[in-house]
Amino acid sequence: MDLNAPVIPNGLKPRKRKSLQAQESRDAYLLITPLLLLTFVFIFFPMVSNFFYSLTDWRGFGGLNWIGLENFRTMIQDERFWQSIKNTLILLLFIPLGVFIPLCLAALLRGGLKGWKFFRAVIYLPQVLGYVILGMIYNLFLRSNGPLNSLFEMVGLQSWALDWLNRPLLALLSLGTVYGVFLRIGFGTIYFLAAMGGVDEHLYEAARVDGAGWWTRFWHITLPSIRFNIEFLVVMSVIENVARAFSFIYTFSRGGPGYSTHTLEYSLYTLGFTNGRIGYASAWSVILFFVCAVIAVMQIRLMRWNDG
Repeated sequence: MDLNAPVIPNGLKPRKRKSLQAQESRDAYLLITPLLLLTFVFIFFPMVSNFFYSLTDWRGFGGLNWIGLENFRTMIQDERFWQSIKNTLILLLFIPLGVFIPLCLAALLRGGLKGWKFFRAVIYLPQVLGYVILGMIYNLFLRSNGPLNSLFEMVGLQSWALDWLNRPLLALLSLGTVYGVFLRIGFGTIYFLAAMGGVDEHLYEAARVDGAGWWTRFWHITLPSIRFNIEFLVVMSVIENVARAFSFIYTFSRGGPGYSTHTLEYSLYTLGFTNGRIGYASAWSVILFFVCAVIAVMQIRLMRWNDG
């Protein structure tokens, strides 16, 4: 028996029943038609178009020529592509720290720290500004004549006053530290606080009765209870670093010096909108699409594994 089937009064004749069922089906299709149209126009059509353009030499205007897989062959031989891959992977190395620090802060705030609500608000405040503004702020902060170097010189640590944004390795490490760690603290702390709030208090009370200390309760009760939340935040952090870092990089370092802070996403933008190589940029976006698809599949399997 289909539990989702529409309820039809038993007193109706078979012909009227079929008519009522047909009318309900038409109404249902009418309701979902706008959503299907929007999905086609803004998701499916652009995606298919992107795959098509990746096989052409289109430059955004005028005619185009079909070149098959030439863009992908060029991409494999492009030094910028491998530099962008390397930079993206290096950013991923900062994720454990970007999860560990919020987890520790949430545990401290949850542990009864005085004024914890005030600290919670202060920690989350930077998230309100948005990545574009935060990129500008950190760019000013890390300039050679910025507040950070001025502070080092003021306290006698002149050797620590470095050119953070104009040396390739320092620029990449600064990007990873700020975007991969500092900007993850606000949301991560609030997220873990909410997760810890859902842990059954009776478990903690029973552990206290047995003489368990704070660390024992945290290790044996809190961490296992929020394991899924930790794994979910790791996956979301991977997506943030791979496919959502453009707006911050654009105002923080503009991808420089050279290609030292170019990620796949940022290189895609410069190729398409700065150099006008839409077809070649589309090939890059196809690679980025498959990377994100793999991450999404991993996330779905992770959620199913935890539910099972």
